[in-house]
Amino acid sequence: MMPKTRRRPFVTLLALSVLVSALLFQAACDDRAHVPAPATQAQKVSVEEIAWFEGSVEDAFAQARTQDKPVYLYWGAVWCPPCQEIKNTVFKSKQFIAQTELFIPVYLDGDTERAQTWGETLGVKGYPTMIVFNPAGEEITRIPGGIDISRYNKVLALSLDHMRPTSMLVSLAKNHPDQLQASDYHQLAFYSWGQDHAALPEDSSPELFFGLAERVRLSDREASARLYLQGLVLQSEAADNESDPPHADQLTQILSSPDLVIACRDYLAYWSEEIVDVLDASDATKTQWQAILLNLRHHETLSTAEQLGGWIPFLTFYFDGDSDQERELSDEIIALVRADARQADEETRNAYARQSVVSMINYLHRSARLNDDARTLLLAELDRSASSYYFMSSLASLAEHEEKTDKALGWRRKAYEVAEGNATRFQWGVNYVRAMVRLQPEDHESIAATATSLFDNLEGTQDVFIGRTYRYLRSLVGELRTWDEDQARLQAFDARLEDLCGAQQPASTGAQHCDSLLPDHQKDRQQDASGA
Repeated sequence: MMPKTRRRPFVTLLALSVLVSALLFQAACDDRAHVPAPATQAQKVSVEEIAWFEGSVEDAFAQARTQDKPVYLYWGAVWCPPCQEIKNTVFKSKQFIAQTELFIPVYLDGDTERAQTWGETLGVKGYPTMIVFNPAGEEITRIPGGIDISRYNKVLALSLDHMRPTSMLVSLAKNHPDQLQASDYHQLAFYSWGQDHAALPEDSSPELFFGLAERVRLSDREASARLYLQGLVLQSEAADNESDPPHADQLTQILSSPDLVIACRDYLAYWSEEIVDVLDASDATKTQWQAILLNLRHHETLSTAEQLGGWIPFLTFYFDGDSDQERELSDEIIALVRADARQADEETRNAYARQSVVSMINYLHRSARLNDDARTLLLAELDRSASSYYFMSSLASLAEHEEKTDKALGWRRKAYEVAEGNATRFQWGVNYVRAMVRLQPEDHESIAATATSLFDNLEGTQDVFIGRTYRYLRSLVGELRTWDEDQARLQAFDARLEDLCGAQQPASTGAQHCDSLLPDHQKDRQQDASGA
């Protein structure tokens, strides 16, 4: 792969003027860009909904074995924008609801008791995660976020019909690709690779996906396109990758096909920077990429947040290499960004649906360097949001970017104070303390006291040192140890940590994780107390 270098801005004045003209023409001709949806339509709620299993996860798997039904497990959080996107689009699809009747559907909120333990058991890291298991409890596949509803339905139907675990398919792809069936390629193409780092053996290379893509290039164009793009993403993530970049002709074919663009929208919108770096794509390819994604801004099969995502490649490529932030958007483009953002804001009225839409508008404003617009949006949302602490964190990030330390820490503190749910409140508290260490490292007393008080959120919970909670605690401890170079400020913090370690079952995963966080002298004391 070619090393990353600071490239010239690729959008020539001619190319930019053509794009602006096309966008202005589209805005003038597209009535939906200016006429809000009727209130009755925006507020319409389907009486149908998924009949989520009532009971523990253990009970759900037991019932699946008894009834010989597969399990569909959703793991998410109330504050998570992509989770709300799934809940307000996919979970309201009548076809998807009907399909879930063939499964035992399990809804697992990350703040419920033992949710983090299950997250650890299932290898779940990010919200949302959707996993399908066969009746015996064996994992079949993980469904990615960001694909359109029709493809969710198809992936769920395939998992029901074929029930071949993805781990088996990966092994066949590496060793016996001739034994893969047509449906297997589709399952591999629509697998959530980014949320399952254990799905691929460590020695897997991007060539695995390029080879699979080539095998079905004629028979399954959608699968081939997604496998090809996943190979590019994998190649971009390989720090020591020195492979020659693959040919860009398949990317050109994808961008030239409206159907393939929709099928690969998640890759094209959210991995644009990484993919063009791997391919060293031409200016013409980037211009085509910008134009085709911008044309999705009002595509009827996409949700509001996904439509707004059409701006991401345009802004990514336009500001590429402008680390000094000297480049500015034209007035015409700024007007279009604001018009799309305003329309999305006005048409999205449900508080939970707004979680994903407002998050995307904020991202759009920040990417367009419209920080004042982002701040106005976020401040207005605090009174409307069902999870206002999420947007307080966004305000903190914006203030930190603008080097307004007091405001940044103030928003971090307030977000922590109003966060709800044990796991969520602890996560927000960790973010607050890390911000204190980063922005006011000299405030020793406040940092040590606040860090110690975080353990109050974990009292009485069963999965303190498991899952996301443990990963956040581990990152915090690492930063605190670096900050406390002379080991003189964290005595109270370490004492609380040691008490929690002592409450863990000996030799359990929680006990092992906790012990790894203690200073050496306390590890020895813990081992003596346990008789090890």
